[in-house]
Amino acid sequence: MEDRSNEIFSQYDLKIYRAYRARGGMILETGQGLKFYGPCKGSARRLEFEDALKQQMKEHGYTRTDGYIRNKENNLISTNSLGEKYCIRDWYELEEGSLKKEEHILYAARNLAFLHLVMTDIRMPDNSAVFVEEDLNDCFEKRTKELKRVGTYLVKRRNKSAFEVKYLNCCKIFYEEAVKAGEQLAKIEVREFCEESILYGKVLHGSYTYHNVLMPRHLERSCLMTAEASGDGIATVNFEKAVFGMQVYDLYQYLRKVMEKNNWNWELGSRVLMAYEEIRALSTQERKLLHTLLLYPEKFWKITNYYYNSRKSLIPQKNAEKLDALLLQQKEKQEFLHRLCQF
Repeated sequence: MEDRSNEIFSQYDLKIYRAYRARGGMILETGQGLKFYGPCKGSARRLEFEDALKQQMKEHGYTRTDGYIRNKENNLISTNSLGEKYCIRDWYELEEGSLKKEEHILYAARNLAFLHLVMTDIRMPDNSAVFVEEDLNDCFEKRTKELKRVGTYLVKRRNKSAFEVKYLNCCKIFYEEAVKAGEQLAKIEVREFCEESILYGKVLHGSYTYHNVLMPRHLERSCLMTAEASGDGIATVNFEKAVFGMQVYDLYQYLRKVMEKNNWNWELGSRVLMAYEEIRALSTQERKLLHTLLLYPEKFWKITNYYYNSRKSLIPQKNAEKLDALLLQQKEKQEFLHRLCQF
């Protein structure tokens, strides 16, 4: 492993003092600061897209991302003698955000709003790859059909497991939520909204979770309001799913995860929304879309999808526990959605 790593390191103009393992790769202490070294997940075209995005984010005032380091051949991807592909990115001496610390939750919400401001008016070079958000109408329709298909299958299935019985007893509720969300989505003219977002060069992170928001031990509010790459700043990493599209989808993903971890606590959820809007105000259309996305039972669909694509005789206990947790939170979620309408 060390020989293969050195084979990659030799392709860079980097003086490496120390290397140690981290999740998914290694942290390198170099003469140019901390770097992250790991397997390359995307194609060369995908990495060039991300590189162009991060360069423009710096120009717009956001400096703390995991920008790629080009090798001596000016490539973003380096290959060893076995054909394995690796890349090196900027990194920071920070820790992952926590959904158990309210200050982390609120700072990450402000950070997301700031990200959305700087990820506007992004323009890709001519002849470069452009990645766009998938059609939300098609996504809802496909997932809702899968919910119906699995429910129909289980009605006919004999010798049901305990998980299957529990699933069948509640699937109608979630299917009706999915249908209602689809009907709401049809009224928003979401395709036109997405096209408009792309026209204005708006990019969303695509995977804005606490894993990808790195926090300093001592937070200072000012670090979100400036572009200074000081030791106090928050950093955002892992843009592998970034696409042109509707930025409110990032806020939906983040808010949903925060609420699932905090039992759909309205007081906390409203503070998250206010923290975001301190930096970037939501439009009426974005508010409607946020409500519609939260209404759709995505967590139930994920449980369904995992069940549908796995061996039916080997449903893990964890899947049953996820369904139990979802059912326990259903009342709180409905109350949250009701109050969100009035927010």
